[in-house]
Amino acid sequence: MKTPSLTLSEAFELYRKDVIVYKNQSAKTEEMNQCAMKSIVAFLGDIPVAELEFDQVRKWTTDLRKTRTSNTVRGYILKLRVVLKHLKARGYEVLDAEAVGIPKRDSRVVDYLEVSEVEAMLHAVFQKGPGYSRFKRYRNRAMIALMFSAGLRNGELCNMERTQIKDGVDSFTVIGKGNKPRVCFIDPVTHKYIDEYLALRDDPYPALFVSEQLKGREKINPGVVQMVVKNAAIKAGLDKNIHPHTLRHSFATDLLRNNANIVYVKELLGHASIQVTMTYTHVVDEDLHQIHRLKHTVIHA
Repeated sequence: MKTPSLTLSEAFELYRKDVIVYKNQSAKTEEMNQCAMKSIVAFLGDIPVAELEFDQVRKWTTDLRKTRTSNTVRGYILKLRVVLKHLKARGYEVLDAEAVGIPKRDSRVVDYLEVSEVEAMLHAVFQKGPGYSRFKRYRNRAMIALMFSAGLRNGELCNMERTQIKDGVDSFTVIGKGNKPRVCFIDPVTHKYIDEYLALRDDPYPALFVSEQLKGREKINPGVVQMVVKNAAIKAGLDKNIHPHTLRHSFATDLLRNNANIVYVKELLGHASIQVTMTYTHVVDEDLHQIHRLKHTVIHA
């Protein structure tokens, strides 16, 4: 029996239902699937996916590079490849995904904070101010400390529940990207900050961090966390573009600067590939450069 034909948009939608929804993948994964579909359909039209040819993909890629970053182009192409692979597994006659080359990832230098700068943010976020409740002071200090201590993503922090933090236990498990669990650790000071914050809670709600003390106690959302982090950085006088992921970058950077094995850092961050973790090694390279400059004997010819 011949497999019925699908258009490009139908192919991406089939992948969304069969894989993204079924495996409960992240909202960002679904958003990337949607963006890639809209882009290729806008360029080629909603043609039958069976008619898609390599030359068309090449022209689409060339056009993308005019207005998109290399990493965005890479993301769109990877999404097309997984859609094609899925269709092939389902019995559809489509372009071989392996024929579609994967653009190289941009090498990028990540922003990070020194430990002293994180401490300055913790001090700043805990300062009293008009309209700034005691509850928020304790909550915000605990959030910033936990993101740096455990290397959490913003979404992971928002999804945490109170039961994950236990008395006398310095570890907990989070569900990261791709629904992969990983073990995270917290230091005694961060544990103390969380305990002090939770002591102000008298509600039965399970979320570890809630949006308001007296307004429904809803689970905090990533936008609020981002605002808290940015405001803390401004109050601390940091002249950097700080966001929640900066604290995760700082966590990884601190480990590598203290000679942690990069394989262990990969596991602590929950990265699927060590190539992603390698993004942080530029900091170690900078330290080595300083050591070479200060310690290596200069030849005087």
